[in-house]
Amino acid sequence: MSQPCFAPFLRVAAAALTIAALSLGGAADLRAAEPVKGGSLSISLEADLPSLDPLQFASFNDREAGILVYDTLLDIDSKGNIVPNIAEKLDAAPDAMSFRIALHKDVKFHDGTPLDAAAVVKHFQRLMDPKNRCRCLSDLSTIDTIEATGPLEVSFRMKTPSAHFPGALANVSGMVVSPVAAEKWGADYGAHPVGAGPFVFKEWQRGAQVTFTRNDNYWKKPAYLDQVVLRPMPDEQTRYASLKAGNLDIVMNAAARDIIDARAGKFASELNPGSLATVFLMINVSQPDVSDIRVRQAMAHALDRVALNKAVNRGLYKIANTPFGSGLSPHEQVDGYPGYDLPRAKKLLADYGKPVKLKFSIGATPIAVLAAQAIQQMWKKAGIESEIQHYEGVQFIRTAAASDFQVMLYRWAGGPDPDNNVHQFFHSKGSVNRTKYLNPEMDRLLDSARSTTDPAARLRDYRQINNILARDLPYIFLTYFDNISLTSRKVHGLVAVPDGLLRLQTVWKDK
Repeated sequence: MSQPCFAPFLRVAAAALTIAALSLGGAADLRAAEPVKGGSLSISLEADLPSLDPLQFASFNDREAGILVYDTLLDIDSKGNIVPNIAEKLDAAPDAMSFRIALHKDVKFHDGTPLDAAAVVKHFQRLMDPKNRCRCLSDLSTIDTIEATGPLEVSFRMKTPSAHFPGALANVSGMVVSPVAAEKWGADYGAHPVGAGPFVFKEWQRGAQVTFTRNDNYWKKPAYLDQVVLRPMPDEQTRYASLKAGNLDIVMNAAARDIIDARAGKFASELNPGSLATVFLMINVSQPDVSDIRVRQAMAHALDRVALNKAVNRGLYKIANTPFGSGLSPHEQVDGYPGYDLPRAKKLLADYGKPVKLKFSIGATPIAVLAAQAIQQMWKKAGIESEIQHYEGVQFIRTAAASDFQVMLYRWAGGPDPDNNVHQFFHSKGSVNRTKYLNPEMDRLLDSARSTTDPAARLRDYRQINNILARDLPYIFLTYFDNISLTSRKVHGLVAVPDGLLRLQTVWKDK
């Protein structure tokens, strides 16, 4: 094993991130002088949660709830570095064929059982059990063996070099579940989550709210807040109105128009951690019409993405050509992504020679409807008809997971390593390859990129991956999405982290 290392073993390109905690009403809003203990913090979600079991996490909402109740083995700091957390030390072999983590002592789950090496081994065995169908399987597919090599030490031996692996430990795979609770509740564990995070699950009123209370036995300094309440609010206008009225403390992933309005009104604070997220059209290439590359190319060329961004997002976001988010620059570089070219789109459809009518699946939110209607009109100008199908929050996630769609408008917030953004989606064996995309050259490059620790070699692989995606178009990328949160000016202590998730153990509210 090599000497212990975290940064810069794997690192988000921090220079490309816009790390900022901006106060619209004065710089003191997010970092006031003296923390106050107590109070309840309410945060809006775009949809209700399907489960609180990391096995089932498939959205940004899931991960935000998860980071409250679970602590991760590794974490991400404000500069995008992977840093110690429950695992206080990481030893990585130079060839990335083995890893060893040393755990903090005296860390306990909310049920009082120890978070030790045996618990971590059981956690990973649960994640990797094929019958559990964890959506994180792609991140863990290179693990050969896991062994408790001491009471607080776990060793991983890999099948192939795995440069991506520390990034997985700072993501969903690193959210350690109590093995006692998992065994007790079985298939119903997702409604009875037990982790070692700063907050303890209290109750779940389906469709209304999920409540967490402070973990007074937290292994780090306990949180200031008494409780955190997550409230599903699919309608953007409702979320924003609730914030303005003082009935909500934080709107995560705020709509562009609300961000701009808040900037003008100066009634709220703004937290902008930069972007690891991308908005895109997901195309099931096994479906009729869209299985033909000419149709997918026509769909791409018919879209004026600059005009779409202005109409939907007030031009707030950057046009996306890759799955990496602007926070992973320079991985976002690509040669010749198909741009707006209406005559080219019409010719491609003429060459295809058959009428095209698409089933266009979206989440039932006002912003998604606005975007879908604009896209629909652009496609129509090229000769592509489309039928918009609306799905409520949980059903939307399930429809995506089942690949029960032809074209779907989607957003993904990636992880700290570039591999988190591509391998699971575009590899033929990817655990969330929802588009049924299959390309042996893509498989080779994805495996190569996660197998080398040479940053330059990885970058070359990812640029080739970008070029293949631009050619094959299983996704059509629209914009990068800054995970901007709007907060009440009563809220203090938030820190901007590039994955957009809110770490709340240091947050407090005015009384």
